[in-house]
Amino acid sequence: MSSSRKSTGPRHKRPSKLRIVSLSIVSLIILAVIGGGIFVGIVAAQTPKWDPSTLSDQQQTSYVYDKNNIQIAQLHGVVNREVVQSSQIPDLVKKTFVAVEDKRFYQHFGIDPVRIIGSALNDIRSGSAKEGASTITIQLARNAFIEDPTAKTLTRKIQEAVLALQLEHEYTKDEILTFYLNKIFLGESSFGIQAAAKTYFGEDLDKLTPDQIALLAGLPQAPSQYNPYVHPDAAKNRRNIVLGVMKDAGLITASEYNQYKDAPFTYVDTMKKQLGGAQKTTVSTANYKFPYFIDYVVEELETTYNLTPDQIYSGGLKIYTTIDTKIQGAAEAAFADPSNFPKGFDKTEIEGAMTVIDPTSGGILAMVGGREYTTRGLNRAWQSKRQPGSTIKPLAVYGPAIEKGGYFPGTVLDDMPVSYNGGNGQAWAPTDFDTIDKGWKGLITMRYALEDSVNVYAVKLLNLIGVDYGWKFAKDNLGLPLEDKDRVLSLALGTPEVSTLDMASAYGVYANNGVSVTSHAIVKVDDSKGNTVITPKILKNRVMKETTAYIINDMLRSVVTDGTAYSAQIGNWAIAGKTGTTSLDPVKYGNKSGNPDAWFAGYTPNITGIVWMGYDSDPDGQHYLRNVYGGSYPAQIWKKVMTVALQDQPVQTKFERPDGIVSGQFDTKSGLLPSSLTPSAFISTEIAAQGDLPTRVSDVWFQKDVDADHPTLLATAKTKNVVTKTFLNLPNRNPSWPWPPNEAPYRPPTEVAPEPSTAPDSTTQTPPDTNNSQVDPTLPSPTLGQIVYDPKTYTAVIPMTVPADNVGDSTIFYLQRSGQATVESFAIKASNSMKTSISISLAENGKPPIPGDYVFWAAFQNRNGSGVGPPSGSVKLTITD
Repeated sequence: MSSSRKSTGPRHKRPSKLRIVSLSIVSLIILAVIGGGIFVGIVAAQTPKWDPSTLSDQQQTSYVYDKNNIQIAQLHGVVNREVVQSSQIPDLVKKTFVAVEDKRFYQHFGIDPVRIIGSALNDIRSGSAKEGASTITIQLARNAFIEDPTAKTLTRKIQEAVLALQLEHEYTKDEILTFYLNKIFLGESSFGIQAAAKTYFGEDLDKLTPDQIALLAGLPQAPSQYNPYVHPDAAKNRRNIVLGVMKDAGLITASEYNQYKDAPFTYVDTMKKQLGGAQKTTVSTANYKFPYFIDYVVEELETTYNLTPDQIYSGGLKIYTTIDTKIQGAAEAAFADPSNFPKGFDKTEIEGAMTVIDPTSGGILAMVGGREYTTRGLNRAWQSKRQPGSTIKPLAVYGPAIEKGGYFPGTVLDDMPVSYNGGNGQAWAPTDFDTIDKGWKGLITMRYALEDSVNVYAVKLLNLIGVDYGWKFAKDNLGLPLEDKDRVLSLALGTPEVSTLDMASAYGVYANNGVSVTSHAIVKVDDSKGNTVITPKILKNRVMKETTAYIINDMLRSVVTDGTAYSAQIGNWAIAGKTGTTSLDPVKYGNKSGNPDAWFAGYTPNITGIVWMGYDSDPDGQHYLRNVYGGSYPAQIWKKVMTVALQDQPVQTKFERPDGIVSGQFDTKSGLLPSSLTPSAFISTEIAAQGDLPTRVSDVWFQKDVDADHPTLLATAKTKNVVTKTFLNLPNRNPSWPWPPNEAPYRPPTEVAPEPSTAPDSTTQTPPDTNNSQVDPTLPSPTLGQIVYDPKTYTAVIPMTVPADNVGDSTIFYLQRSGQATVESFAIKASNSMKTSISISLAENGKPPIPGDYVFWAAFQNRNGSGVGPPSGSVKLTITD
């Protein structure tokens, strides 16, 4: 009997999904570890060669090149370093630096895992990568061996770790700390704590107080940011933070902490008084051309790219720059020529500065910061901030207005007195003190206001577009370093403080058709092995419409051809420019005439240059410019430099005109379309962005009937000889304000002509001298204008128009005084022009004239003296109490 049995052998199960995932993760981790190990091994193999001598100074000369890659300078400096032995370093200094920079320095082996993990967690929490995990040993390795310590790469960090382990193997902790404290950069060209102690306090290490040690220990994190000479508030705050670390570490007591955190922060003032300021790196002058520009390159390397002076002067760098040596040489020659500067008040020289840029690339082509160079001294081209005066108008007023829309170069505003709330409870009234033509200009266009640098127009326009709008445009679009305090109407007159570099960058936007480009002096930097370690990030942004840039260029072209910058013309070149001067503070100077600053901003389509001139300071109220304006010496320097710059270049006679520019006729007294009453003399053609030409018809003209025999008097129903004349309708003008010459003939009369009467009236009487047979009918009658009376001198001034054929004829003036029947006569010498004014004193025996009506006539006298011509119409002056 057969039977069947089930198999009892082992059963094969499929692996679970969880097991597969786990095995995959483990495999990936193993592969990652292996890959990471291989990567670390490769990177470690490329670690810079271990050379203990690099812990001491090894200097390699750096080289500077111009825009054509031609070497122009060598940089090799005497580093401000004083090496001290471990025994010379106070224990408090050592412990403070350890507490601040690496509190587990004596526990770790060069790398601090606890700090690395903590740094990573903090980065994860903050979502950034700002936390540092560098130990003192790693910092020493970086500064001593790494070619480009500014690069933040994983490769560099691995190499630093390898070198740190080797340092810990070769040296004791105290030796490493001593190396570190002797090599670390602490700002102001100071390397090592002994040099820094001398630089900031003028003391040796063993003389330092805890608050001074705290300041030094706070510097390694950011030497430039916490430099007490530049950022005293930040330096003081950092010092107090370090004092807190010292207290927490038990290095000072709580009472000492309170004592030192409130200690006066007078280090800088003390050093300036005792030693003239901080010590600086001494730079060799051998093969060192163009020092102002080179200084700016060094500054850019230090502040923008965080290189230390040691790296710059001793790192064997190849620094490629934007300098055009032809332009730089011309600028230096111009500033070395005394004839380009006015004579100073005393032996103190009037200073100046200039910056030239290529607006299309942003490259700084030339920079001169003064008349006499001092090593790493004041570079006025970028360090001196001065008020730019009227050169700011295109940047903060006219450009913003055109960009906003609704305005064009023919926009008309009334240049007449105006006042605003000055914000301090007092009225503020802008004045036109530096225009070509003195006096109020009346109804003027934007183009004319810019050409003649009219202040009142600029202030009124800024008020119309809004101060905030103009301020933001100049700051955000053009990059001027404006502050909140500059957000006021006086911004239109250039009250902020800027440098020539700031202004060159801003004007460069117009020259570049509305595109802003980052200004820079460095093209690239290669290390000693030829590796490029710095490549500037140049940003290009369109910050305004092309039409806006073109209209400003066109108007500033008029400033050069017809306005205050006439002296800056160079052949047929298209040159745009703006002059500027600042006014003396009346609180300090009273009614003195002069100005602290004179500017000229000028550009062609491919080069922008700015010149400033003035004294560095005025401690005694006597050091200011006298009869120096932007169109004089500054424009003269600009022209000399730019003439060299433009040599051998094809002449560009115009700025490129973009699409969207239109033109049309307009009324120059209203800014609107001409009406049928607009006199032909006031019809002109102007450009505008499409949509900004006026569409309304002018409404400022109207007609009135006047007495033909008395053209300054309105006709009545009984007037026999009536003529219709055209006048300006400006009811909002104060009647006491004088009208400018081109508007005065259109000022509407306010008095009515006398009605005919049988009784003789003083205004219709005929002078007795003309009622005789000697009247010469061949002579015409003079035309008298409206009388202007000065009550202080009792003098009447009567305008008179002389026909062309009678220029050279003498005139008889007649006066009938108030309450008198007799008529006085005055012989007036011949006029040499067709328009003149006659002044007649109304005083009687030195006493003021009595109130009443005073009537004047005039007649020409025959040249042979035999008779006089017919009298003019009479004009009357009424004097009240």
